[in-house]
Amino acid sequence: MCQGWDTFKEMTPVARIDGKEPRRPVILSDDDLADEERIITGIEEMDRVLGGGMTIGSAILLGGDPGIGKTTLCFEMAAKLTECGVKVLYASGEESLRQLASRKKRLGLNAGYAFLTTNHLDDVLSAMAEEHYGLVIVDSIQSIYNPKLPMLPGSMGQVKDVATRLTMEAKLTDTSLIIIGHVTKEGVIAGPKILEHMVDTVLYFEGDKMLPYRLLRTIKNRYGACEEVGIFQMAGNGLISVENPSQFFMSQRGDIGEGSSLFPYITGSRPIILEIQAITQKTNFSMPRRLSLGYDVNRLFILISVIEKAIGRPLFDRDIYVNVTGGMKVNEPGIDLPVAASILSSYKETALGRDTAFFGEIGLTGEIRKIVNMDLRIKECQRIGIKHVFCSQDIPHTDGIDIINVRNIKELYKRIGNG
Repeated sequence: MCQGWDTFKEMTPVARIDGKEPRRPVILSDDDLADEERIITGIEEMDRVLGGGMTIGSAILLGGDPGIGKTTLCFEMAAKLTECGVKVLYASGEESLRQLASRKKRLGLNAGYAFLTTNHLDDVLSAMAEEHYGLVIVDSIQSIYNPKLPMLPGSMGQVKDVATRLTMEAKLTDTSLIIIGHVTKEGVIAGPKILEHMVDTVLYFEGDKMLPYRLLRTIKNRYGACEEVGIFQMAGNGLISVENPSQFFMSQRGDIGEGSSLFPYITGSRPIILEIQAITQKTNFSMPRRLSLGYDVNRLFILISVIEKAIGRPLFDRDIYVNVTGGMKVNEPGIDLPVAASILSSYKETALGRDTAFFGEIGLTGEIRKIVNMDLRIKECQRIGIKHVFCSQDIPHTDGIDIINVRNIKELYKRIGNG
């Protein structure tokens, strides 16, 4: 006490505010580091994008447009895991039990996993503490809130607090966690950007709701490769994994006309054959239009200038439109050559054929450069039945497939229409 002699007292260090003992630092050796334990979900494309299954204790953020199939995917995953003996809790803050039961019946799922309809964070945490679940699905992060905070549900403070406490509880109890998140009109997950940093994996479910296929894309993954893509087909009874995506995309090609080429695209750990389409029609306006879907429009401007200089003919009197079919967005430089081939094919009104593929980066001087994973791309072309491949001159000839070496755009222009 103050103003007195011999009043100092020895005090024992106080525990943390939450009443738990403080954690002590440890030293790890290589023998202490074990491989991550994974749960196979039974959905092939989901296991692929997760890097071989769902890591125990991991937190996964799943985003996508309304009605794209996020809840359907989680329902099917919960049913598959329940059939394998994994306890699953589905916590919904947006639908009633009657609505959830109706959806489950419509999908034809018989597995009995637990449902919890609540908007209170404490209800979800209490359920996780009372019984150990292998997987907890929260639908959605914007609908769950902590009533002790003054902010409204879905606000940045609420989303951050809810995600933090759910993630910490999941890691302490070795429970896998899937958080469904809303997206904004710009196509990004609503809420603070730190939400994506807090979780282990970020997945985006994409696709046109008017088309039968969906793309599950990995944006971040601490336990696997990024930029992995899973492909699903939406059927009447739910989502079906597409085992052969190259054949799936190519099966929709009809009689090939001018302006269409094939491109072996490497996404994650596997190649997919995509179709690149282009139209170069004459315009009556002084400013021609340049538009691309799935291909960087700024790179398209550069590529058109390179083509004009290489072939010695201006394209200022033509509108040029480029499309990567299937809703795929390709950022790798290897797509330059198939885009150029499609533009030149449309310009010369010459079809390239169903059995011809292209890949290669194009430099500013028109040269065609080598890209990564060339052998893997050629093997995929072989598997699909493609007979001719246009690429750089660094590729040796392969049995069963004709490797056509082109050094620059000028050579490509001469070969199109001339065999």
